[in-house]
Order: sequence, then C-alpha cells, then structure tokens
Amino acid sequence: MAKSPQETKLVPIAPDGGWGWLVVVATFFIHVFVDGFIYSLGVVVDVLQKEFHSSNKVSGLVISLLAGISYGSGPIASAVINKFGCRTATVAGAVISMAGCGASYFASAMWHLVVSVGVVMGVGFGLLYCPAIVAVTTYFEKRRSMATGLAVTGAGVGTFVFPPINDYVITNHGWRAVFILFVILLALCILCGMVYRPLPFLQVTDEEKDDEEIFGDGPDKIANPNHEDSAKQEKVALFPSSNERVSDNSADARSLPDLGSRERKYSSRRRYSVQSAGDRSVGLMNKKDVFYTGSITDVAEFKDDPDSIRSTGSLREESASAQLRTAKEVDASESSENVDGADMYKTASKMVALGLLADPVFLLFCVSNLLTSLGFNSPLYFLPMHARQGVGLSSEEASHVISVYGLSNTLGRVVFGIVADHKLPLPRGWGRDTARNRLWMYNISLAICGIVSGLMFLYKDKISLCIYSAIFGFFLAAYITLTSVVLVDLLGLEKLTNAFGLLLLWQGVGTVFGPPVAGILADITHSYNPSFIFCGIVLLVSTFHLEDCFMYFLEYHGSVLEPQQFAPDQSLPT
Repeated sequence: MAKSPQETKLVPIAPDGGWGWLVVVATFFIHVFVDGFIYSLGVVVDVLQKEFHSSNKVSGLVISLLAGISYGSGPIASAVINKFGCRTATVAGAVISMAGCGASYFASAMWHLVVSVGVVMGVGFGLLYCPAIVAVTTYFEKRRSMATGLAVTGAGVGTFVFPPINDYVITNHGWRAVFILFVILLALCILCGMVYRPLPFLQVTDEEKDDEEIFGDGPDKIANPNHEDSAKQEKVALFPSSNERVSDNSADARSLPDLGSRERKYSSRRRYSVQSAGDRSVGLMNKKDVFYTGSITDVAEFKDDPDSIRSTGSLREESASAQLRTAKEVDASESSENVDGADMYKTASKMVALGLLADPVFLLFCVSNLLTSLGFNSPLYFLPMHARQGVGLSSEEASHVISVYGLSNTLGRVVFGIVADHKLPLPRGWGRDTARNRLWMYNISLAICGIVSGLMFLYKDKISLCIYSAIFGFFLAAYITLTSVVLVDLLGLEKLTNAFGLLLLWQGVGTVFGPPVAGILADITHSYNPSFIFCGIVLLVSTFHLEDCFMYFLEYHGSVLEPQQFAPDQSLPT
C-alpha cells in the first residue's frame, strides 16, 4: 500500500532572550564601530584633502565606495552566511576590514584610500553588517523589534562618539593614528562575532493523515509522550562551527526547549524532533523572515503557519513511516530549497532574482530607494567640510555638529521603532491601519530630510547647523528603521529575502554615485551649498515615487497589509 509523502522542515528555536541578549550587545558594538567609522570619516577626509591636495570628487569616492560596496555586497555576504554561518562571516569581515584600515595608515595619496577604505573595507563591512542583522533576527521572534532596535542604536552611538574622538586624535597624534585606533576596534569585532553561539533547531515532519491538535504550554506539552511518532532529539548548530557537534540521542520530544504557549490545529500529523546537522550549514538565508526587523509574531503569515515562516527550508521524504534521517543522509539528499546552504551561487542568485522587478509596486519602491541613496549619505560626509570652509567653524565645532546627528538618529530609531507598531490617535480613524501609518511615516520623514537639506544655504552658524543635523538625523531614522517592515507591508513576507537582496543592489548603486556627484558640484561652484541642494532635491523626489507606490497599492488592493479586509476571493499582491 502506497504511503503518502511527508515534508520535513528545519525550524530554528528562537530563545527570545537568554544568550540572545549577549548577541544584541555584540551586534550593538559592531554597529558602533562600523557606522562610527563611516559617518565620522568626513572629519578625517577634511584633513586629508588639504594634505593630498585632493578634489571633492575624488574624496567623495572614498565614502561612496565604502558605503556602496557595503550595501551592494549584501547578497554575497548572505551567501557566505548561508554556507559558513554568522560567526565565520563576521570574523572574515573583521579581518578584511582590519587589513584595509591598516593599509590606509601608509596612504600617500587620496586614491590609495579609495582602494584601501572604499573597496577593501567596503567588502569587510558588508561581511560585518549582514551577520549583525541575521544573528538578531534568528535569536528573537516576539521581542525581535526591541532587540533589533537596541542593536542598531549602536550606529547612532558610534556617530555621536567618534567625530570628536577623531578630531582629538588628529589634533594630537595626526590622521594616521585614527586608522590605528580603528584597527584595534575592528579587532574587537572578532570577539563580538564569537558571541554568535550556535542555536538548535527543530525538525518538523508533516504527514498527510487525519486531523490532530497539538497543544503547547511549554516543553512538557509540545508532543504527546505516548504518541507512536514520539521522536528522538539531537542539537544542531544554526551558526555552524567546524569544532562543534553536540548530540543527545537519549532525550525524547518532551525535553525540547520552551517554544512558548500555543494551540493550533493541523490538517496533517506533525512530528517534532531536534535533528543534528553536524558540521554543515542549515541555510539561514532560506528563512523567510531573516531580514525582517519587526516582531514576527505580528505578521499575518506567521499567525497562519509559524513553522513555515521559521523554517530554513524543507526536505521531502518518500515514506510517512520512514525514520528521521541522520545528518549524513540529510547532507546527501537533494533539496530544491538549498536547505543546507552549501550552494553559495544559488543563494546569491535567489536574492537578486530579477523577476520581482515586474511588480510595479516593488519597482517604484526600488526607484525611490535609488534616489534616496543618491542623497542621504553625502550630507553627513560633506557637513564637516562645509562647517569649516563654508561657515567658518573650528574642526572641534564641526565634529560636534556630526555628534548631534548621531544623538538624534539614536532617538529617532527608538521612537519610530515604537510608534510603527501602534495605531495612531488621528481623526476619522486615519491612524488605525498600522501598515499605512508606516508608509506615511517613511514617506513624510524622507520629505522632511530633503527639505531641510535643500535649505542649507540658510544655516550660517553652529546652532543652525546643529538644528539641521538634529532634524536630519531624527527623521532619517525612519528610512533606516522601517525599510524591511514597509517591504513586508507592500509585498508580503514570502518575497522579503528576494526583495531585500535586490533593494541592496539599488541602494549600493545610488550610494556609489551620490557623493562623487555632490563632490563635482562643490568643485565646480567652490561651495558646498549646491551639493546639499542636490541631495535635498533627490530626497524629495524619492518621496514622489513612494507616493505613486502608495496610491497604486490603495487603488488596486484597498489596504496595505490587513488581510482580514480583503474579500474571500482576493489576495495580497503577487
């Protein structure tokens, strides 16, 4: 008698606390060092321009390549994570970044820094940044919004702390000492990466049989101890290490870690076990929510089938009565979803599959992000130079202006992270749809950044520059904080990984070209005001495309994410 097929999913066990908070601390410091270097680089380049007699166009290439390659290498970094894990990717990124930073000490021309900082450190920072996001989202589900919010505030803290530190080091020890300082700090990123301790995962098997209910209220009720399919368990590393292999074949399903209270009815029988993968990678990038920085428990798809969203992939077995396979058997199996993450090319190509560009909503969002990326990096990079040469501030005062940005950006990330998950008390019930609120916050915040940047010619002293820096930093936080959340609102969680991979490429292209264009305008006009006006215009125009995206979605779909508002025969956009 033929037996029905069964599907086995690899489901990570997110502790939502415990060691996860140490992971948050580690990623916080990685953001402090990486973003602190990027956004305080203008203080250093201001000095290097004079020493190397460099143009703004060439010096703009340093920051544009550094940030652009960091973004654009996202799909490649993701493939590395998928095969080798977050820990290995972070260590590799730290070593590469240290090499580029150390080589910068010996620079004798600006183009040397274009290579050592822009290219080499850009690749290294890409390998540091991506695992810092993935590690937190893997460790947290219910508290993910809080955890990622705390982690990424390190970017604002680094931007607040390092500009005055860099100015002090340059004044007392010379600009080369700044690169020595960051070599030491980037070495600490290796220690931070080692904190990404491996997680176990559940192997969940669906069998097409009669309906059954699985009741859960902690570890003792997640599986029936008397059930004929009670399974054995082993522990597996989600962040693999060649030196680790932990197993425990004697424990039954009752000893699984606490997955929280839940009661769900399945149309199939579901078996739970913890399966070992030995030294192989589990394929983290196959998780649908790996780039989602909000609380995953609030997403409709998660409520429908949590294990499908958590899953790093699925395996097909021919017999429902077959025993769960061992690590070697799983390694030898063929999987269309690249479960073990061994195929790096497949992972990267999956993230940048171009078919999604046929979706007009996503295409408009990409064009908007391209324009945003053209304009949002240059203001921070050229602000210290404008403060010194255009307004007449000292180098110390100019560094304080950048620090104000860092402080306000930290506050903005916290505020928008909290507000984005709640209904707003607006008249006529306009604030009831949280997804629509997020898109409006995203749109209006970018418009404000564009307007205040375009009015740079009005700011004539330190106070006015600090006010600009505070406004720009606060509202730019909405763009940084809400991008992945808005993507899910527009496209659904199923398409997030592909959408995020493509979006990183668009952002990388915009970031590479933005600062050099702003630098050319400064060289031609001998003033930084036209550079800020250019940035303000492209930021403002980017919101027009978001408005088109918003109106298109409302016209054809009625609401952004609320699936309960759709008619039974309707669905979210595909």
